Amino acid sequence: MRLSLDATAGTPAYQQIEAQLVTLIESGQLGPGDRLPPERDLAAELGVSRMTVRQAFDALARRGMVERGVGRGTFVSAPKLDLDHASRVAGFTEQMHAAGLEAGAQVVRAEVIPASARVATALGIEPGAPVAHVERVRSGAGVALTLEDSWLPDALFPGITELDLSGSLYDLMGERYDRVPVRAVEHLEPVAARAPDARALGVRPRSPLMLVERVAYDAGGAPVEYASDRHRGDRARFVVEVAPRG
Repeated sequence: MRLSLDATAGTPAYQQIEAQLVTLIESGQLGPGDRLPPERDLAAELGVSRMTVRQAFDALARRGMVERGVGRGTFVSAPKLDLDHASRVAGFTEQMHAAGLEAGAQVVRAEVIPASARVATALGIEPGAPVAHVERVRSGAGVALTLEDSWLPDALFPGITELDLSGSLYDLMGERYDRVPVRAVEHLEPVAARAPDARALGVRPRSPLMLVERVAYDAGGAPVEYASDRHRGDRARFVVEVAPRG
């Protein structure tokens, strides 16, 4: 890997380094898992300060193109997954299968609890009514990608917390209870990883996440799930189809 700087370009050195590395990554000359040169070595090669190289690496990390670890170095990230939120309700398992990846689930908690005011409002039930709370870390090809938090009305899904929750929750809701979600309203918001999120997803605190709050409905229009999912910003991007107003 050979980089060069143009002193006459009028572009800061760190931006030139960033741009050349982006080209190498997007062209496939640098692939997922490839290690970039140490900051000290690249700075010496280009005749710039270490801080200049660090600025370039930090910019790439913010774009999700590299991963940085203390004592490990800087590595090219795996390509981001496109999560389709455009045309129909699709659970995490289906999204992973569409990307050709094996979906995994680590159950953090599964219990029946009283509904908070927020959950009750979303599900159209009384505050304090029993809801099944399922929290899972979802992975694709063995990499933690999403922290899922779902609340389901216990009256509609009795005993679901006692079932095998290692697969698709939506498949379970449809096959066992005949209440598969067919429509959902979602709100997307970028947030920073809280300490528990960071531990669960294997990222640093304050790392960028995409919070997706969702209320899903069955074919009869009844709310069957309220969810608050946190997706790793360095691993996923969202596809939303926008149609012209009729």
